[in-house]
This record gives sequence, C-alpha cells and structure tokens, in this order.
Amino acid sequence: MDVIEARVVRDTLVAPAIADPQHAAHDALAHVLRGRIARGARVAITAGSRGIANVPKLLRGLAQAVRDAGGEPFFVAAMGSHGGGTGAGQRDMLAGLGVTEATVGAPIVSEMEVVEVGTTPSGVSVYCDANAVRADAIVVAGRIKPHTDFSGAIESGMLKMTSIGLGKAIGAAAYHAAFQQYGYEKIIREVCAVQFARVPIVAGVGFVEDHRGNTHAVEAFPVEEIVSNEERLLVKARELLSVLPFDELDLLVVDEMGKDLSGAGMDTNVTARAVDGRSQKSPTPVIRQLFVRDLTEHSHGNANGVGLADFCLRRLADKIDWHATYLNALTAAQPASARLPVVCATDREAVHHALVAAGVERFADARIARIKNTLHIDAMIVSAAALATMRNGGRYAVAEDSDALSLRADHFAPFPTEN
Repeated sequence: MDVIEARVVRDTLVAPAIADPQHAAHDALAHVLRGRIARGARVAITAGSRGIANVPKLLRGLAQAVRDAGGEPFFVAAMGSHGGGTGAGQRDMLAGLGVTEATVGAPIVSEMEVVEVGTTPSGVSVYCDANAVRADAIVVAGRIKPHTDFSGAIESGMLKMTSIGLGKAIGAAAYHAAFQQYGYEKIIREVCAVQFARVPIVAGVGFVEDHRGNTHAVEAFPVEEIVSNEERLLVKARELLSVLPFDELDLLVVDEMGKDLSGAGMDTNVTARAVDGRSQKSPTPVIRQLFVRDLTEHSHGNANGVGLADFCLRRLADKIDWHATYLNALTAAQPASARLPVVCATDREAVHHALVAAGVERFADARIARIKNTLHIDAMIVSAAALATMRNGGRYAVAEDSDALSLRADHFAPFPTEN
C-alpha cells in the first residue's frame, strides 16, 4: 500500500438553501404569469440537460403555476445537440435526470424540428424549437452559473436556454460557428433579442445553486426583465462557486465527469483549464496533470470534455459513445474537447504516469487534490504538500485525516461521503 498523508478540506461558506423548491418555483412564476396568459393557453416550459438540484420538483412547481394561471403546460427538451442530437436521446437524458411526465406533472415533447424566426444583426439565422413556437406562450427556465467556455456579464442561464437550448441541434451548430467569429456573449444576446421579439416568450425563471448542490434561489421575471436579472444573479452564482484554493497543483484527481455536471464535462471555472485542455481559462490554479476516473451514467456516453484531462481510467474510456461525443464537440466547434487522454487500467498506473509527467520524484512530495466532481466542491482531499500551499482566505477549513489519496493495491480508497 502506498500511503500519502492527506486531510479533508471543507468549504465553510454559509449559503441558506430553499426548504421547499417546488413551492418556491410555483410562487415565483405564478406571480409573473398573472395577467400574462389567457385561459386555456398552451404554455411550453424548457427542460435542459444539466443535473440541476431538485429539478423534477422545480419543473413540477412551474407546471402547476401555469395551471393555476389558467394555462396548459408542457415541457420541451431544450438542450441543443445533446442526447445524440435526437428527440429520443434527449427524452432519455431527461429521464436520467429524473424528469419524466410523472415527476413533473405535464407532457414532455422531445423533437428536433425547428423554425427559423429571424436573423441577428451579425447575419446569424435564429432557430427555435417548432413545438415551442407553436405554443401560445413560452417560459424559459435554467440554472444560472459561470460558463465553461467564456466569461461575460451573462454566461449560463436563461439566455443560453433561449438561444442554444431552444435552437436544438441546428441552432446550436449555427451559433457556435458564429461564436468563433464574433464571440459568445455578443451572439447569445443577439439571438435572444430576436427570440424575445419573434416568439411568444413571456417569462424566465432562474435557479441558483450553492456550493453544496442545494437550491439557493429561484426567481422569475417577465420577458423584458430577463437580461438584467440574469446579469444580477450571475454575480451571486460566482460568489457561491467553489474553487480550488491553490496557485498550482501537480495532480488533480476528478472522480467523475459528465454532461449532467458541466457542459465541458469538468467545469473549467474549477480546473482553470480552457476547453482546449491546454491553455488557461484563468490564471490559477495551474494544474500540471489532470486525471479523471469515471463518466456519469446520466451522460449517456457523451464524454465531451474528456480532452481536458491528461489521463483517464479504462472504465471511463469504455463508456464513451463516440458518436454523441463527437457530435457535441463538433457542434460546439471545440474538437479538442473530444480528444482521448492516456488510458490507464488502474489508479496506480495513472498516478505514476501523471507524477512522472509533472516532474515529481516522490509520491509523498506531490501536491495533489482529489474531488468527487467539479459541480459542487464542499469537500476535497488534499495532500500534505498541497495543504502547505493552500490559499485559505477564511473560507476553507482543514478537517480530519483521510486515506483517500493512498493507494490500496491498485486503486484509491472511496471518496468520503459524510459532510
């Protein structure tokens, strides 16, 4: 057994969670919808591909709010090209997240047909889910958080759901091509301006999560107030985002990656690696080597973002659906994100190769951190060498000893589950 001294480090930030997310979603939207839809109106609500905390409850609350306002709710799969770019695949993704007609209390429509609704000032054609366009009203709902590919006043949230989500595979491909020429934020804002003017969007609902994976805020807005409030909520989401409090690590071990966790599989706001896997998205932390161990079941084989890692386990590589992965990477105009890292049979093999590549001679001297995934980091396992360089700032508490970086036979001990 190779033993390395390590401690659990916990994020101590206090952020109150909403006790009843379904009720909160209902009340927020009900207030906004009052007087905005006619009795009997068919109202489309967006359902995306991310693993949002309490998502079945949140969506069920939105559906009930529509009913209470006199409308007839239904959900549209709004996730660009995810799910292999098919209606059945997107329905399966929703089911994997616990979003079914039974759990959300309304029909789910998952088809890939779109309608071209206009053109942006930059000359980009704007597309919208055909079933949503034909509805009497649309409610766009999404989690607001920092984006993996760019930084701006708006990133991931209601606007991204309005543009890429409702644009389906055709729209997502068109917009990502335009991003390369004009930039992400400019095109997203332009596309949404066309959508807001040409399709019956009446409201937006934004969800914000804390660093522990709890629902922290649920707010709804009339369409004319979506942009300003998304900008405001993004500031709050950034404050809640967990980060790795190090300037440099020799090795970051990520237990699982997946599309349900991040659009890039592993959140670049945490790893600081840009989506090409080689350049820095932000100055710190500089991660010399990154080892990812598994792919979530809810990714349905889509391993887009695996190219951000240097090493992965064979069990991850064997789960990859290359069609879904390539489709996602090419739609996003980021082929590097689908590159396969060095595939290793065991944790021991991956750690050995990673530390050699990082220029570390002794395992005990390695600055290593291990996290479950990049979505919520309320706890991380940190080696003694890394702990000595940690930037605390009062937010992180060093807790109990851990053997989760030691190698028993050929594999790590399980990640601690208690908080």
